[in-house]
Amino acid sequence: MTMQEWKNALDEAQSRFHVPSYSATIYHKGQLFSFSGGQRDLENGLAADDQTLYAIGSCTKSFVAGALCTLIDQGLLGLDDTIKDHIPEFEMFDPYVSQHLTVRDMLCHRCGLPRHEMSWYARLDVLTEEDIIRMFRYLRPNQPFRYKWQYSNQMFALAGFLIRRLTGKTWQQVVRENIWEPLGITRAAFSPKEAQALGNCAVPYLYDKEKNAPYAVPHADIGAMGSAGSIYMATSELIKWDRMLLSGGVWEGRRVLSEEMCREMTSPQMIRPGEEDASPLKPLITNCGYGLGLMTEVFRGHRFVHHGGHIDGFMADQSFLQDDDYACAILTNLGEIRGAQVMRYVAAEHALEGGRDWSVELEKFFDDQAAAQKAGNDALWAKRPRNAPCPVPLDAVAGTYREDAYGTITIRPDGENLAVHLGTAVLTAVHYANNYFYLEAPHLMPGVLMEACVDIDAQGNVTGFSAGLDVEGPEKIHFVRQGGEE
Repeated sequence: MTMQEWKNALDEAQSRFHVPSYSATIYHKGQLFSFSGGQRDLENGLAADDQTLYAIGSCTKSFVAGALCTLIDQGLLGLDDTIKDHIPEFEMFDPYVSQHLTVRDMLCHRCGLPRHEMSWYARLDVLTEEDIIRMFRYLRPNQPFRYKWQYSNQMFALAGFLIRRLTGKTWQQVVRENIWEPLGITRAAFSPKEAQALGNCAVPYLYDKEKNAPYAVPHADIGAMGSAGSIYMATSELIKWDRMLLSGGVWEGRRVLSEEMCREMTSPQMIRPGEEDASPLKPLITNCGYGLGLMTEVFRGHRFVHHGGHIDGFMADQSFLQDDDYACAILTNLGEIRGAQVMRYVAAEHALEGGRDWSVELEKFFDDQAAAQKAGNDALWAKRPRNAPCPVPLDAVAGTYREDAYGTITIRPDGENLAVHLGTAVLTAVHYANNYFYLEAPHLMPGVLMEACVDIDAQGNVTGFSAGLDVEGPEKIHFVRQGGEE
């Protein structure tokens, strides 16, 4: 393939997955290429380029892990130090985990916690960093310690807190001083406000399938959770970080990170699940793992390191082939995982001179997944028991309920349904049968149904509300009623 064919393949993915714009900067065998397409601002018709700022979401995690690794290089801590060595007041739900959780555990997602995203996402306007750290003692694990890889944004909030405890500086200051300045990174920011002030900043979009059109959404300022995913960056800058990791910690003759820490970051610390059985990628991807803030795998027999980043209206991807002198940074302004993830493999396929058209193959896979999810939901409602009304009037459910980690929810009747208010999020509880409901949050989790139920005592009093807010497991979060009817 020629460079034009490479760009054509990325343009096809952009079009096929309705991405308003993308920017890709690729390093391959000593050469640097930049491709872009579409408009970073549809309303004003502004094109994207390799200097356009996009939110990189969870690609932030590699910078936070890298910043901690620079502090390890300086002797301020060890990778296998416990968190309590440096934050004595730190507690988790399980006292054993409180005493034994290490820096390595924190950075490779093996603490036993599921995502628990709704414990923080809808309350960012009120939560402080200290609130989030305190929350750990109430978040219930669903797996034994170090038993299973489970992605946890809260662990990287803890990483940012740890950096401040060690240095007296914010994690942002340490990333800037220890990584960005040595790499000459300037087109980067730590918040939407800072990014927009720099100019040439992409507008975030979601896609309305019914209207077949993208629509703009507000930039997400995740505040106290920033070290899990708040950075904005241009691909011309993100590629420098990937190239430095690819070169074993050296940038333009200067050592930024020790070879040992680079190896730790890019080596599997924990096995993670691979591609789903039905994915056309599955036969080509093996040895899936997670390093420190980076995912690892073997793609087409080649060691491949990458990480995606998803935040409201943006999807990012960073990747490099460790033995093929290749690195790639791809940023998009559509908040769906499909576009940038597909582009990751489109670009890598070209670097490895393969012949698969991942845009076509993965579009079909994602469409089949969506159809299967819808069929499952339809089957669920088709089995709904008849003549099984809620044992209590919906008005009797109205009130406030509280759970130690998730805070307070307010429930109000909404026609035949219940409106569940959790922070800034409003979820609809659709009655299913008896005291069971299904929660829907189409703007947060399209197509996902979360089981919920009204807790009723022997006298018929509503005592609580239980909701499966962690969609990765069957456990429900139990909110206890705080008062009478509203």
